[in-house]
Amino acid sequence: MLRRQAVVVVSLILIGLLCVNNVQAQSIKQWAIDATANSEFTSTRFSAAQMVGAPDTYPDYGDIETAWAPAYWDLDGVRVELRYAEPVIVEEIEIYETCNPSAITKVELVDEAGFSYEVWRGDAWVAPKESRIFRIRNTKVKAPVNRVRLHLDCSKVDGWNEIDAVGITGTRLSQGAGPTQTASSYDSPLTELDVLLARLEGAIKRATERNSANPIFLKDLEGIVRELQSISNRLHGELGASTSEWGDY
Repeated sequence: MLRRQAVVVVSLILIGLLCVNNVQAQSIKQWAIDATANSEFTSTRFSAAQMVGAPDTYPDYGDIETAWAPAYWDLDGVRVELRYAEPVIVEEIEIYETCNPSAITKVELVDEAGFSYEVWRGDAWVAPKESRIFRIRNTKVKAPVNRVRLHLDCSKVDGWNEIDAVGITGTRLSQGAGPTQTASSYDSPLTELDVLLARLEGAIKRATERNSANPIFLKDLEGIVRELQSISNRLHGELGASTSEWGDY
């Protein structure tokens, strides 16, 4: 009973704060302003820097130096990371693969504090030899992030695996009546809750793996987190469906 009351109280506080802050959602598309990799063919041609900005190789296909490629074509454990100018709640990731695609095995979103959130995982496979845009819809991570991290197993796909650019489309939260007035996504209490819940979920997982806390307590805490995440998801849905209504309060 007390747990249910706590959840209800928190949700009511969040709704009140959202109304007071007059939060408006704004969707924007961004290209990377910086890119790094733990392997690159050279520091200029086929370097990680080739992934910065909008695509300049796609839709062409082939071994083209204006895209990134690893130092060796049969490496496993390859990672690339792209940074964006503004933290957003990511809706979609677009990965422009221009040579021997489909070596990507995991995609993570990373926030400004360095916390990472897995958004997609799969197996490397042999795809048709043509350029493609690998699109990933994000339905898991509700925290604002400003980096994308890709993991590749190049040993499973013959030839050089090359990426031209990575774009993200996401929602930034602004305050005030003017549509051009912006503020950090962290100013939204709902977004702050998402970040805290994600961190708490990670802490529970680590404590469970290490057996460092009472299992009954952890299970109960995990249930509370799930309930709050469910409430947060519903509030995000309401906010997205009726953004214009907030201006009347």
